[in-house]
Amino acid sequence: MRRRRHPRGWASAALSVLLVGGMLFTAGCSSDDIPIVSSITHTHVFSVGGEKCTVEEAKIILLQYQKEYSSLYGIDLWEHDYGEEESLEQYVKDLTISQLAEVYTLDVIASEQGIELSDNEKEQAAAAASTYMEGLSENELNYLGIEEAESAEELFERFLLAQKLYTTITESVSQEVSDDEALVMEMEQICVSDEETAETLLEKLDAGSDFSSLAESYNESESTEIQVSRTSFSDDVIDILFALEEGTYSDIVEIDDTYCIFCCTNSFNEELTEANKENVINQRMEDAVTNTYDLYKGQLNSNFNENTWDEVSVDTGLALAGASFEEVFETYFGD
Repeated sequence: MRRRRHPRGWASAALSVLLVGGMLFTAGCSSDDIPIVSSITHTHVFSVGGEKCTVEEAKIILLQYQKEYSSLYGIDLWEHDYGEEESLEQYVKDLTISQLAEVYTLDVIASEQGIELSDNEKEQAAAAASTYMEGLSENELNYLGIEEAESAEELFERFLLAQKLYTTITESVSQEVSDDEALVMEMEQICVSDEETAETLLEKLDAGSDFSSLAESYNESESTEIQVSRTSFSDDVIDILFALEEGTYSDIVEIDDTYCIFCCTNSFNEELTEANKENVINQRMEDAVTNTYDLYKGQLNSNFNENTWDEVSVDTGLALAGASFEEVFETYFGD
């Protein structure tokens, strides 16, 4: 199906650790895909490295995703027929399992590295859980099936420990970024779907035609003027573009079945380059966590209780006016 963009990715700065790596496993996997090392009861959705996720914990995050989508698009979205194989409900259930699997995996890594929560952090997690529980409506509490704050408290601790691991891994990442590494250039492009047309345009340019005029008439891409950094295209394309001097144009470059010619209009945008340095640092930190995550995840035994998770559904009748797990987490543990 066409992937829906997941709103705001609700892992902001404090939860960005959850965006790393791939899924340890996803809802819908067959039992052949998951190494089963121990049985888990119907009260648990999955286990990772001996740690077990309860149905109640999973439903807290599922409810959070429901609030994200409903507040962004409106509750009617849940009953809309998209004519796609995967429903929105199944999609958010997959996201829930994916995110929780990453959190649990990161917590196992933290434990193996001797990283623990302090007594003060545990007290803060307990306070956050109480705030969260007190802010839920009666219907939401009934949906989650929890009466005491313990389930929510453990989940806050798990997310906080994952964040603490993220901080530990990334604190040694270099904050120094050169202009060359963060370089942003400005260019014009002419992209066409036919190679013969591209060759004709290149001949016109060689004969002295104005690049901007040809771009206005022939470019099939959404934009004629673009900004290019080292992550804009594949390495081989970037090598071609970054070799251009201001006022010069490239040969024909084939990108995803289109034929493009680029003209460098600014070989060094100082303001954009400076702003891009933060993106470079963030990518370094993400790579550092991803590398650690990937190193461990293949070694951890996991088990997914698909039957139990299939029985969990999204309740589209909820008013969704109660507390947000994300917002409470940010209040207590955000920057």
